[in-house]
Amino acid sequence: MGRQEESGNWGKSTNENGQAANERKDAHRGREIWNSVLNDTRVRIPAEDFDKWIADLRFVAEVDDEVLIAARDQLAFDRINSNHRPLLKRIWRKADPKGRALKISCWKDIPASTRDLVQNPWAVEKSQAKTTATADTRDGTSRTEGAPGMTFANLVTGGTNKRAVGLAQEIVEGGKRGADVSLIYGRQGTGKTHILRAIENAVLHLDDGRRVTYMTAEEFVTAYVDGAMARDTRDLKSWVRNNDLLLIDDLQWIAGKAKTDTHFFATIRSVTKEGGRVVLTADEAPGDLKGFSERMRGEIMGAAASEVGLPDQEMRREIVRLHAAMIREDQPNFELSEEMIDKIVSTVRGPGRELCGVLWSLQTETGYGEDEPDMDMLVTVLRRQQGEYQPPSLDNIKRATMRVFGLSKPEIESANKSRSICHPRQIAMYLCREMTDKSYPQIAGAFKKKDHTTVLHAWRKVRDEMQKDPDMIRDVERVRETVFEIQAE
Repeated sequence: MGRQEESGNWGKSTNENGQAANERKDAHRGREIWNSVLNDTRVRIPAEDFDKWIADLRFVAEVDDEVLIAARDQLAFDRINSNHRPLLKRIWRKADPKGRALKISCWKDIPASTRDLVQNPWAVEKSQAKTTATADTRDGTSRTEGAPGMTFANLVTGGTNKRAVGLAQEIVEGGKRGADVSLIYGRQGTGKTHILRAIENAVLHLDDGRRVTYMTAEEFVTAYVDGAMARDTRDLKSWVRNNDLLLIDDLQWIAGKAKTDTHFFATIRSVTKEGGRVVLTADEAPGDLKGFSERMRGEIMGAAASEVGLPDQEMRREIVRLHAAMIREDQPNFELSEEMIDKIVSTVRGPGRELCGVLWSLQTETGYGEDEPDMDMLVTVLRRQQGEYQPPSLDNIKRATMRVFGLSKPEIESANKSRSICHPRQIAMYLCREMTDKSYPQIAGAFKKKDHTTVLHAWRKVRDEMQKDPDMIRDVERVRETVFEIQAE
């Protein structure tokens, strides 16, 4: 098979000690280089992508001058192969002085002759983690290390998430006791995972003896199924129940799985019975979550719930500035003009994750520092990600406002000054100015107004109230999202 570096048992005879020692040294160096590649990759891609896909890759061996990296399963391999393989290979080439090739394979597809010589790296780590967990339980220390990329310091906070962030900080501080179970909910990409990992990191940093564990609901399901098949769920119980703070991400993964639901309910009760707290995240509000048992549904409905909404426009700008600055730490010439930032914010309709996706793509477009980013590059990236941008019509903005607030066309175009009609009309006028290039007189005409100062007044009022009123932000973003839905229709 050629020269081979293994992550497990080398199986060398005593008369090969010298050669084995050299190969162990090479293998150790290979793993060191791979770890440096991981560190470099961490700052180049979204933290959620890194934590979910890249961090779980494992160094296996060197076979015939080719370094072998394994993905745990087919799903992980497919995602790496589709989205991250070119970047990993490029970083590896720069990091490896021997110029070895990097090969990424699914663990099950690695030849049996290689797998027989090396232990399953995840199984080894699980065994080690079990030993460490036992020791940690004895001395009261935490069993997790946290996700260094997700902290309160780099979490952009504004009107659409400040209540959820406030709840998270209260949990970290362990102040006035609220509900034993909390639920942070909102659509994908709005930062729920960031909030959970920020809680984890903050508690670990305090080092006050609290035991904290973060895991996804998908991981819980997998661990439960594995344990049930082996007729032994003691490892899972030991892992999740012996905590002062249990953080479970993407609760909806458990929906419709009756046996896992029962075990999860028992887990929550076990943690809270001993004075611990449980924080959950989900894509839907408590009343909209389906597929849970009556007992589990009661637990969800009794949780302290807080919504994380889509970021408002100023939060979007801050997200872009923050992540551009993070890229600039590694790539000093990654400077974005205010015009480029406005272009990103006005074009990207989705959550913060999509804003970051534009930046990572723009970084790739610059060749990771070979060129400075410019407007032409940005337009190319935006067109590739978002498609050709078509500003909404004034009529579609009016229709979206009418749909959200339940108004008729005559009502929104009327002179009625009651709040139930004036408030939506002002939001519509504000968005007509923000989302299109139409002039104040043109917008006024669309609302049957003779004086364009009515539109100017509405724009200023909504703009100013968005600086201090989260409800105004929420209303504006609801209408903005509905505009995009109407365009898609």
